[in-house]
Amino acid sequence: STTLTKRIKPLCFHYNFSEYKTYKMSTLSLFGSSVCPLSQSVQMTLDLLKLDYKYTEVNVANGSTCTRDFLALNPHKSVPVLVDSDLVITESTAAITYLVMQYSSSQLYPECAKKVSQIDQRLQFHIGRFYEALIECIAPVFMGKSSSIETEKMETLKEVLMWINQMTVGGYVLDTSMTIADIAFLSTMSTLEASNILSLHPYKNISMWLENMRKQVPNYENNCQKGADEFGKRFRERYEVSKVEIDANDQDFKVDISSETSSESESGTDYTFSASDDGSYTPASNTDPFTGKGNVGAALARQMMMVAAPAVGTIPFFKH
Repeated sequence: STTLTKRIKPLCFHYNFSEYKTYKMSTLSLFGSSVCPLSQSVQMTLDLLKLDYKYTEVNVANGSTCTRDFLALNPHKSVPVLVDSDLVITESTAAITYLVMQYSSSQLYPECAKKVSQIDQRLQFHIGRFYEALIECIAPVFMGKSSSIETEKMETLKEVLMWINQMTVGGYVLDTSMTIADIAFLSTMSTLEASNILSLHPYKNISMWLENMRKQVPNYENNCQKGADEFGKRFRERYEVSKVEIDANDQDFKVDISSETSSESESGTDYTFSASDDGSYTPASNTDPFTGKGNVGAALARQMMMVAAPAVGTIPFFKH
């Protein structure tokens, strides 16, 4: 009886709680590409939460996403892929929200349903508008299908940046504290800056937010900046700035939001507004499109409210 107890006791108490917790966290694996903004956002989230994980670099250009082993993991042939034990997540937004909910519930993605809905809207705006607009501009050049960017696509990207400039008026993508939406936007904005297809100088809020995030996010240099710089270097080797693009970048640009509000107004007044070098916005008309009266303040306030409101119901989302 005594001998049996001695044999069993070490087996029952071999692992303490801290050892078990470390073992559980070590089951996390990330398959990604260092030059992919979506991969960067997941890796930054892992380090922000101080989680242990195994990182595997996937060479997308060499067809590594088409191998039998990778297809068994993700038949969509894309990165990033997050694996947690027997759970496989193949979308970056789903991955970063899962990590916070599973391992460190906090203001990054709180339990408050109202706050989460606002963060989710920002995340959807990121993938459906911002990331989409950037990819539309740079992908044809990066893949060798073109050496320049279409003016229309560049104007769409500028419009998206105008919205983001208003989102970041409080210092973060949503209000006055960091959320995982900031992490998602950070990697894409870093790639945009490194590609050098336009200047972020007119977008003062974005510039201040970007500088602040670089300081706050741990391992930003290794997990994001290096990859963004490498992508930018490869992109610029293929990119030729046309005269049309130079002229467009040297001028203020206008954003027409009449499609979102025309049904609410009987006025035919042009109420686009332009961004100046200091990042401010000026209505093209002194007439309030909603009332037909000369009220610049009310007209501008309504336009800005459409930009800054968390619930942007008129913005289409192409993918989640």
